[in-house]
Amino acid sequence: MSKYGHTFDTKFDPAKTDIYRLISSIYRNTKLTKVRDDEKNSVYMGRTVCMLINECRYLIATVDKNNDQVGTQKELDQLEWTNFQTRTLKGKFKCESCSVADTSIESPHLELDTRNQQYTQYKNTTYGIKVALLHTKTNNLFEYPNHGDLISALELYQTVISF
Repeated sequence: MSKYGHTFDTKFDPAKTDIYRLISSIYRNTKLTKVRDDEKNSVYMGRTVCMLINECRYLIATVDKNNDQVGTQKELDQLEWTNFQTRTLKGKFKCESCSVADTSIESPHLELDTRNQQYTQYKNTTYGIKVALLHTKTNNLFEYPNHGDLISALELYQTVISF
C-alpha cells in the first residue's frame, strides 16, 4: 500500500456504512443526546415512547469515546456506533424525544445464530451484524423464533446490534 500512498482514515470501514445508513433511515435520522462517557465509550440516547410511569423506550448508540460534552445532540447518521440498542428501561434519562421506526422500509432477514438463557442471537451476513434479543422471561430458552427480520427485532425494545 505504501507504494500508492497511505490511508488517511484507518477507522473507516465501508462494510459498516450500509448498516449505519439503514438504521439511520429506519429512525428517520433522529437526534440522539450524549448522556455519558466511560473509559472507552460515549453513549447517546433518545426516548421514543414511555409505556408506564417508570418505563420508557430508548434508542441507544455506543460510540468510541469522543470529546463532545454531555448534552450534545447529534443526528444518527453522524454516529459511527459500535453497538446500537433499542431498550425498555426503568427510570427516565435526560435526552430528547425521537422518531419511532419507519416500518415501511424493507427489513433485512435474520437467521438464528445462538441461543442461551439470557438472549437469542441472530446474524445477517449481508450487513455483517449480530442481533441479540434479550430474554424478558426466566427459563424460557425459546422466547423468540428461529428467524425474523431486523425491524421486528428493533420494535421489541430488548435488542442489541453489534458487529
